[in-house]
Amino acid sequence: MDIAAAFSTYSSCVEREAELREGVQGAVRELEKTSYAITTTLEKMHNTQGIQNIETICRECHEELSKVPALYQALQDKVPPGEFYRYHHNFRGTTHRLVAATCLITYLEENSLPMHEEVAKSLGLCTQRDQGFHLDLEDYLQGTLSISHELSRLAINSVTAGDYSRPFQIRQFLRDLHAAYSLLFPKNELRKKFDELKYSLKKTEEVVYNLSLRGLKPQEMETSG
Repeated sequence: MDIAAAFSTYSSCVEREAELREGVQGAVRELEKTSYAITTTLEKMHNTQGIQNIETICRECHEELSKVPALYQALQDKVPPGEFYRYHHNFRGTTHRLVAATCLITYLEENSLPMHEEVAKSLGLCTQRDQGFHLDLEDYLQGTLSISHELSRLAINSVTAGDYSRPFQIRQFLRDLHAAYSLLFPKNELRKKFDELKYSLKKTEEVVYNLSLRGLKPQEMETSG
């Protein structure tokens, strides 16, 4: 085959690849719109009225989250079978945000952390790599660590809103999260997020310490440390 004929074949391959990438990026953009809508709604919890209406905020977030499984399915339809990790970088950040939002909503409603399988299910994904499109474990861990910053902010803003028990609850949750992640000996990107968790815990500890000094520790927290 001469050069011209060969490059004519290459041109067709390049065009198909460009169309494929455009389709993937279009599906990711739709997913991003929903993730930003959820993030924007969650941001309301940091004002005084928001802290008093967390239940309503979570309900609004669930309405947006209900759209996510269909959006991931649309994205999966664009990604060729067996090529998940080839396109993973296109939607990795969006997945982190959605995991973080899911974990934060669960904490606000239940004061607990949803596990890998639970978050995957809520997003319409599986957890097994051999099943194709899935919630990568590191994506789950990255997203989970991302909530520490928002919780430390909430601890500070709760005091302003007159909710003195919430910082103590957040402190305990962050302590538990820190202890759990310490078992993983996180490295690289996870290490950076883990350092953010340690900083968020430190800030929350300071809030709790100041409340205790001022005699504002709720009675039900007296025996919890």
